[in-house]
Amino acid sequence: MTDYDWTLFRSKFPALEGRCYLNTAGGGVMSRQVAASGIQYFNESVQDGDINWNRWLDRSETDRGDVATFVGASKAATSFLQNASLGLNIVARSLPASSHILAIRPEFPSCTTPFIRAGHAVSFVETAPPGYVDASMVSSALESGSYDLFVLSSVQFANGFRADLESIGKTCRSHGTLFVVDATQSIGAFGIDLERDHIDALVFSGYKWATAGYGNAVLATGGAWPSGIPPLVGWRSAKQAYDLENDRLDMVPSGIGHEMGHPPFPGIFAMGEALRLLSEPPKGAISKRICSLSSYLREGLAEWGIESRSDQTQEHTSGITLALLEDAGAVKNYLQERNIWVTARHGGLRISVHAYNSTEDLDWLLRELGNLRST
Repeated sequence: MTDYDWTLFRSKFPALEGRCYLNTAGGGVMSRQVAASGIQYFNESVQDGDINWNRWLDRSETDRGDVATFVGASKAATSFLQNASLGLNIVARSLPASSHILAIRPEFPSCTTPFIRAGHAVSFVETAPPGYVDASMVSSALESGSYDLFVLSSVQFANGFRADLESIGKTCRSHGTLFVVDATQSIGAFGIDLERDHIDALVFSGYKWATAGYGNAVLATGGAWPSGIPPLVGWRSAKQAYDLENDRLDMVPSGIGHEMGHPPFPGIFAMGEALRLLSEPPKGAISKRICSLSSYLREGLAEWGIESRSDQTQEHTSGITLALLEDAGAVKNYLQERNIWVTARHGGLRISVHAYNSTEDLDWLLRELGNLRST
């Protein structure tokens, strides 16, 4: 697959030492260098107060450029926010009143409730198995009604189904429907590109596979996204922010325009550093390793007679596996007592791997599941 040194990569994440951490879908672990990027800001604040403001702004712009490159967006259209939910609320309130939104039935609430709250009509595509959606399903749904926007998680939070964004995005573009993607469960694990995937607005938080911790997120727009005054504004949204004009709306239509006020410096620095770290392995190596570990896990589960609800095909697999177990909550607690960290979700045990995991982690988990089933 690759001769990249995954043991060295793993060593950058101290929380993995002596622990079987298989819960990146809940929240990933952070590397030393990402933590150091945020700590540097706090240390500078303690030592110097606010005199580094301009330097922090310059550093933020460097990170903005690197993050934009990571997702194939323009720097000017890339915004740093506090969480993906804020990004989706901005998206929802950027649309004309009473727009018609399409989503899949098992979608994560943050992808649908902001549109409902903004007064838009939201319709749902039924999926079977839960979460599976492809371009033909989207095309049929779009042809059955008039939809302004289709919103989709790149990877479904419960069972780990990974959508083919490129084909779905192409379908949305051909129907004149905006395509909005929440990549929180995939960013840092699987490549994404606004232009290639025909994405008009991309949002993601940094605390899962991006390994950037809590309190940071990105909104990047492109494609056919409508340009105009941001729906939420503040002093820093203005084109001439430091003129502090309070009687006009001459606003940046994207990027800093959506950030509204003071930048969340520690989160920005963490996000930039995290995505640079994840760019160190050869292109595609992280995705291949995650798929390989997921396959190893599912084979091991099958040997114990444990069924997985997650899609087994290479093109739709992700770092998430939902193992169907009775009383998954009790199993999760049993494993946690043995220093194995997973989550109970949707009637099963959600096990999630990143490139920093190893087959030894999975053997540890499988051994304990075997012990539990043998009792």
